[in-house]
Amino acid sequence: MTFYLTNQSLINLKNKVEEIEHRLKHDVAKEIGKAADLGDLSENAEWEAAIELQRNLQHEVSRLKEKIRTAQIIEELPISGDKVSVGTKVQLYDIDKNEELTYQILGEEESDLSNGIISFNAPLARGLMQKEPGDEVVIKLPGGIRTFEIVEVSKIEFE
Repeated sequence: MTFYLTNQSLINLKNKVEEIEHRLKHDVAKEIGKAADLGDLSENAEWEAAIELQRNLQHEVSRLKEKIRTAQIIEELPISGDKVSVGTKVQLYDIDKNEELTYQILGEEESDLSNGIISFNAPLARGLMQKEPGDEVVIKLPGGIRTFEIVEVSKIEFE
């Protein structure tokens, strides 16, 4: 699966990996050591909890490193801005609700509906992909079927 990130989200993910790895090397290692000092490991709830935490954090690090490894950086994509795609801002007219809406289509890490940012994987974004201004689109959303007209599409200018 393609995974899209902005440069800032890539930096944030790398920082998160570093934080978790630091925690694993220092805090979790100490917790495991303290728990082991309590004696018999076969009935040691603290030791089991520390080992479980270690496993969960190692899994999270692996998951995040895979995202980083496979990420497509949005700022580096060849985005024309004339069709809806990842890295575009789209202005819509909701025909059913008689209102204008504006969304930026980015990756899952950036998704923030309250600020008008939706993931390229969101049902609305998927239904809008490769459409152009003037196109009328019928999209099945979780709340029902809606009809939109694409008013304007532009490439997002990143700082």
